[in-house]
Amino acid sequence: MKACSPQLAKAKYCTGCMACSDICRHDAIKIVERNCLPFVQIDADKCINCGLCQKACPIVTPINKNRFEDMKVYGGWANDEQTRIDAASGGGFAGLAQSFFHLHKEKVAVVGATLTNNRVYHILIEQEKDIPLLTNSKYIQSNTKGIYKAVAEKLKNDYWILFSGCPCQIAGLYGYLGKKYRNCERLVTIEVVCHGIASHEALDLHLEYYNSSRIYRFRDKRKGTQDWKFSQCTTIEQNGKEVKLKREEDMFYAIYAGWMLDRKSCSNCQFSEINRVADITIADFWGLPVPDYYKQGVSLIIANNAKADSLIREADAIYTFEDSLRTAIDGNPHLFTGYKFIQYHPIVVWPNFFRKVLPKKLRFNILTNRMPHKLSWAFYKLATIYSIKYRKKQTINRLQNKAPHLLKKANRGGG
Repeated sequence: MKACSPQLAKAKYCTGCMACSDICRHDAIKIVERNCLPFVQIDADKCINCGLCQKACPIVTPINKNRFEDMKVYGGWANDEQTRIDAASGGGFAGLAQSFFHLHKEKVAVVGATLTNNRVYHILIEQEKDIPLLTNSKYIQSNTKGIYKAVAEKLKNDYWILFSGCPCQIAGLYGYLGKKYRNCERLVTIEVVCHGIASHEALDLHLEYYNSSRIYRFRDKRKGTQDWKFSQCTTIEQNGKEVKLKREEDMFYAIYAGWMLDRKSCSNCQFSEINRVADITIADFWGLPVPDYYKQGVSLIIANNAKADSLIREADAIYTFEDSLRTAIDGNPHLFTGYKFIQYHPIVVWPNFFRKVLPKKLRFNILTNRMPHKLSWAFYKLATIYSIKYRKKQTINRLQNKAPHLLKKANRGGG
């Protein structure tokens, strides 16, 4: 009698990190698409129940996280002005990636997400000139198939690796690599503070609405104001030209901000907590006062351990200043919680049913929060806001008891 199939993460918690698929040596785990999002499916005829996939899954086999007591909080930006302008916030990732190449000279690779043909993929680069391929935000799920194998091979060949992604993808990498490389000096991981991953349907509906064939950027500071708070709008193709949309007219951001096309795991995130997964955490540094020298964007850069802090302090391509975790928390609730009540919205609970029964235009109006549909969505939004306030209070109390130094205000420098 054939043994039971491995028990992987349930759909509610599966992040689509693909660590289980990459580690399977028998091609027994297939990637399938449901609601325009990747999930995995076990082929019982090929599975030999070796258990590797369960060990690699960071939901089934939780990975160790960093101690928040060891955090060091910085703000900063890339020294090169063009790098900063091309980035979504302050160019913190690009500056760290440039510095990583400078520090190690040979056998260096950087991994991150790139936008190609309206889809996002994780790729590995080995030249500093290719860093722009990995910069700027991408708000749909990245395809990580094969990337963990590629990183493992590079590490075996004594490469220095800088790996960036969402926290769940960093967890997937650690799950794939196992204990051997979890604390490897040659591997440094960078996670973005993630607000949720939308399905590619969000982008497809956006492009269809504007009769566009291509998105160039999800955020764009190259034209108009350089204040990064006003850069959150897409640049798309229209009539053969690049057109930067106005935020109030941007259908992608209307859908993205409504959360209804996110993965269900994004409303139950196991990695949005103060004990972070990666060596380094980066985000927009919301909540700062914004004098002129901040207006091209400021990155929040958190060193979660000594290895990370060493890299940040040695980095020659970024300017940094020390700051308070309290300021960071005030502007980035996903540093400590990822829970959202939108997971109970009928369209999220029964997506296929409503995709079939609702007229296309009505469903689009609901997804983009057009009135009067916004009123029903507001209930889930308000419940989430109160949940964030409660969890924030819990987090600050925890910090005050165990790491009060992280909450103290720091003197900020100017660039």
